[in-house]
Amino acid sequence: MSNTIISLEQELLETSQRHSRRQLERYLHPQFSEVGASGRVYDREAIIAQLAQEPERDSGSREVGSPVAIQVADQAVLLRWRLLSGSASERSSLWIHEQDRWQLLFHQGTPAARQLSFAEPNKAALVDDDFSVRRLRQSDAEAVFEAFSSNADMDRQGDADTPEKAASYVRALMEAGERQQALAVAYRDRLVGLVCGTVDPANQNACVWYWMNQDYRGRSLATRAVATLVNHLFGELGLYRLELGLRANNPGSKRVAECNGFLREGVERGKFLVAGERVDVYAYARLRTDQVPDVVPLPWSTQP
Repeated sequence: MSNTIISLEQELLETSQRHSRRQLERYLHPQFSEVGASGRVYDREAIIAQLAQEPERDSGSREVGSPVAIQVADQAVLLRWRLLSGSASERSSLWIHEQDRWQLLFHQGTPAARQLSFAEPNKAALVDDDFSVRRLRQSDAEAVFEAFSSNADMDRQGDADTPEKAASYVRALMEAGERQQALAVAYRDRLVGLVCGTVDPANQNACVWYWMNQDYRGRSLATRAVATLVNHLFGELGLYRLELGLRANNPGSKRVAECNGFLREGVERGKFLVAGERVDVYAYARLRTDQVPDVVPLPWSTQP
């Protein structure tokens, strides 16, 4: 039974099978669902449409690695395995036996933990589940306006609540040159967030800040994009110290900072006035010599 499930999983990695609606309908259970590495949920029709757009690749470039099959019921097998390709990921697949054949009921992928090395923005990487980072462009102004319109709390991030102001916001960042290391968090090349390092070259420091469109929060995208930015600031620019400040009542931003190895160094009491109330700001920093956290950075986009 285990060998049968492993063989079926391997067949699903073959381009000829992934591009065939007929074959996918045979492999995938009518109630199939998948949770991608980004947190996005796909149903059967959505994943079939997604795979139809997948680029051609050599059939031998993807492999079911380290498979462990666990029989969880008489007609159900859970397969845990690692996808061996450009970006390794841990996978879980639930196969059930119905109508005289095995079908995939549920699948989930999670980026594999690994020791990080400095990212190099001039080297293209495979886009993981359609999300990547790239340099900010003036053409991102429309998407910036959408992000600033997505939640009232975005007014703390700057002045971009009209299309004209959004264009000026982007222009100011780009005209700052090397002082502003602004990276767009992109979904299929469209901006959905921003991570930036404001550089102090004289002291080899930078102030890190970030925001996400409301529709894309809660998926660890900011955490992974900040990891990419940090690697760039330490590796490509050779900076020594990175700082950031966050409101004490913002647990999401706190998670982003701490997952990326930033250590809390102090409290700026009552620094911000928010909705008529004074709010403390936590001061965080990370040194080039600090321990590298176990976060998989978002890849650099392959788009020009």
